[in-house]
Amino acid sequence: MLPCYDYGRRSVEIAMLLTYIREAVRSLYTAKQRTLLALIGISIAIGAVISLVSIGIIWGNEMLRKATAAGPDILQIDPPWNQEDGEDITVRDTFLLLNSSRTLAEAVPMISTYGTSFFNGQYWATYIVGTTSSYKTINKLRLKAGRFISSLDKNKYYIVIGSEVLEKPAFKNFKGDLLGSTFKINNRSCTVVGTLEDYTYDLHAKYSFLMPISTVSNIFNEKNISKITARMQPNVDFRVATKEIERYFKQRKNIEVMVEANEQRIEEIKEVTAMLTLLLGFISSISLLVGGVGIMNVMLTSVMDRRREIGILRAIGARQRDIRRQFLTEAVILCLIGGIMGAGIGILACYIVCSINEWTFFIPKLG
Repeated sequence: MLPCYDYGRRSVEIAMLLTYIREAVRSLYTAKQRTLLALIGISIAIGAVISLVSIGIIWGNEMLRKATAAGPDILQIDPPWNQEDGEDITVRDTFLLLNSSRTLAEAVPMISTYGTSFFNGQYWATYIVGTTSSYKTINKLRLKAGRFISSLDKNKYYIVIGSEVLEKPAFKNFKGDLLGSTFKINNRSCTVVGTLEDYTYDLHAKYSFLMPISTVSNIFNEKNISKITARMQPNVDFRVATKEIERYFKQRKNIEVMVEANEQRIEEIKEVTAMLTLLLGFISSISLLVGGVGIMNVMLTSVMDRRREIGILRAIGARQRDIRRQFLTEAVILCLIGGIMGAGIGILACYIVCSINEWTFFIPKLG
């Protein structure tokens, strides 16, 4: 025997629900100003939560993408800034380190300095990087035009221009062919042999002129290395490689270098992103709490203003639960409309921030 289902009772419940919704909409529409203020409060609160947490996740994803673009097997070796004892690191020391190391597959020296450039009638201060041909492969640089410096360019005044340098007015207003053109750095005529695409994570390459390391050493009389970028052998733990490098320079040069591994940096970025997202979520949840309190005050004020209406409803037979459901329906409608508006505001704010900072926009999964 089939179970009996009371379709009449079901119809009554649906009719009552539609009545609650209709009366809630009518009541909210009647108190337009109060409803509008409540919607503004809840939408801003929800928008703040979505935008701040999303921005934190996207920022962490962007930092992680840049760190992983170089590869987890990359090490950055920095000499000490202020050293009282010990010797400076030279180009020769870089190659001696590579030859004696059991953990490194490649090591690229870099000399960074500042100079004065003159091109297309304009002077400006220039960041200059002297390095070798391996700098392109180890940092995964992409050429926009021309070529990169090679091992045959020793002591030659050849230059590769970074992508951000190309945005300067002196280059943007130049009408001729940039490749093969000459300009002066510290009153030395230099020839452009290549330009870089805006792809690399390496800020040195983006914001500088890249020249043969021997040329930079001669122009600026700079023999000491500013940084060494090294790539580890396959299946080598970065802790082993770090200890080997530190031991090498301590024994040979009596200095303590700072070694930063990309693998370690990736783990740190993940931890910082998680903490930042949690912190932003906690801060923005305060605004969500304030929005909830705002809705509570609106509903409380609505109850106080409609005491006569409640008395009439009770007089004609309305039960307490009917009146309670009426006000709860109003609160639910406010939250739904405010939530949709807040989600739109949060996504729009996140998109604007990503567009300004040129980050990859996506809607992260919150929760």
